[in-house]
Amino acid sequence: MNDPDVVFLDEMTTGLDPASRRVAWGLIREVADRGTTVVLVTHFMDEAERLCVRVGVMNEGRIVALDTPDGLIREHAPDVRVTFRSDTTDLGWMEQLPCVTRVQREGPRIVVEGVDPVLALVAAGLVERGKTPVGLRAEQRSLEDVFLRLTGREAEE
Repeated sequence: MNDPDVVFLDEMTTGLDPASRRVAWGLIREVADRGTTVVLVTHFMDEAERLCVRVGVMNEGRIVALDTPDGLIREHAPDVRVTFRSDTTDLGWMEQLPCVTRVQREGPRIVVEGVDPVLALVAAGLVERGKTPVGLRAEQRSLEDVFLRLTGREAEE
């Protein structure tokens, strides 16, 4: 291959098994690292999130959003879901945190929804109260969630 300024890749990894897909991702990164602009057309949002510096989301032939993957997530799907197990009955303080939108108990499991920095503030508050959150984890939205919201094709949860 020469040393082109721009390379267009249209659905390059469609139909590849996971190992071959990762090899292709490595090749794409190598080309980009050499200074070539890579225009990657893909329906795989995880692929775009990992490989792309900027992402354009298209809907019905129009670009409806253009930003970095993190910028798109921050703007269009900023919510975070924090889950953990605890026997604590005092949940009211969590609802008062400015970043929290919802607190729910599901048996021993507590689900807190909000925006960044909800994980840090909930964890710190629990530790301050002498409670150790078991199985603490945060689920952040992805570029796929952004795509679904922007195109109006978001599935019911």
